[in-house]
Amino acid sequence: MTAHSPRPHVMALLFDTDFNRPADSLVYRHLEGRLFTEEEHSLLRDATTEEFKAVGIHVDDPEVDVEAAVREMVDLLIKYAVDHHEALVPFMTHEDLMEYDRLGFTIGANADRYAPRED
Repeated sequence: MTAHSPRPHVMALLFDTDFNRPADSLVYRHLEGRLFTEEEHSLLRDATTEEFKAVGIHVDDPEVDVEAAVREMVDLLIKYAVDHHEALVPFMTHEDLMEYDRLGFTIGANADRYAPRED
């Protein structure tokens, strides 16, 4: 088994963990309310990011470039927003629709000034 493979005993513990607790609490409980033993706390501290993710727990990754992710999300959404403008209209306020149209006109009128991005 590789070091990155989820370990069955750790996965079983994670699936039986009540993660609904105060964020600053270091006390963990089983789903039925029983407190973790010291051995179970040790297993939890030793759990890998992959094991937490495998049970659906969101794990903050300090290596993630958030700014790059935001740019990628904007690029992704722009593809749909431009091609499917009519689908957005029912969800927009009148003010947002006016702003959308203004920005679209501004971008369209100046499109020749900007070369396509190559990442």
